[in-house]
Amino acid sequence: MEKKNKKELKRFHFDNLYWQDPQDYELITLYQIGDLSCEGGYNIGKHTQLCYEISYVVSGRGWFETNGTRYDVKKGDIFVNIPGEIHDGQADLKDPFRYFYMGFTFNKYPYGLNPLSHIEKMLQKVERPLIEDRMDIAMPFQLVLGEIANVNEYSHLMIKTYLHQIIILTYRNFYCPWEQKYTFDPTKNENGDIIYKIINYIDNNLLDIYELQDIGHALGYSYPYLSRVFSEETGLTLQGYFTRKKMDKAMEWLLSHEFTITEIADKLGYQSIHSFSKAFKKTIGVSPTQYQQFHSSGK
Repeated sequence: MEKKNKKELKRFHFDNLYWQDPQDYELITLYQIGDLSCEGGYNIGKHTQLCYEISYVVSGRGWFETNGTRYDVKKGDIFVNIPGEIHDGQADLKDPFRYFYMGFTFNKYPYGLNPLSHIEKMLQKVERPLIEDRMDIAMPFQLVLGEIANVNEYSHLMIKTYLHQIIILTYRNFYCPWEQKYTFDPTKNENGDIIYKIINYIDNNLLDIYELQDIGHALGYSYPYLSRVFSEETGLTLQGYFTRKKMDKAMEWLLSHEFTITEIADKLGYQSIHSFSKAFKKTIGVSPTQYQQFHSSGK
């Protein structure tokens, strides 16, 4: 059989390269983003990472390799690379993968004030660069690629929002094992026990917590103390974790259509649908209505 070259082994490739003109999106600089669907056996080619890269396997399977260690990947997997690593990958012969990817760096701010600095540190410490997606990261990937393909008014702002969302959702996916650690196997030290109690209390009383101070009252600690310990132990703010859990519940209800958006806002303790929608969009990147429409469209 005639050997095919790399170009022929691509079914389609929507590649956007910005190495000559890096795109600044406030907190990050984008160098590359795209969507690659491969024929069986397509090989990426061994290369040195020049920036951070997040890849999401849309369908099929294959393998990615980092510094000589190979990882089998399948539909729904996220794979991360950091600058300086030696990266390679190949699509399965019978069920070749299609994957989204973005290459970027974190912008430097004086005194480490970039809100994503903690995520950069986390990515540098990831022991296993592969994790199964549990945060629906495909959605912002599809939305940002669609925005890039059809640039118009406000596209820059929308692209920035989706890119930041991809990075944050990647971070949250890698912290799922962290959450399980405290939920199912709490450490024996005092701080670990406190974190376990906080997570357990929020999970079991999510709809009954009106102010974060309620957690302190229930557990017998001052809120400032709990907030400090939670942040030091996990790298997350207590407010951020609480909001994330409410948005997780909101997404669940939005997809089930069990309640209206107004009812969801009320159940989650928001004073108005406007304040809920604002919080949802800030956390998820799209409005509650857009989130429902996206999933109802079958994208």
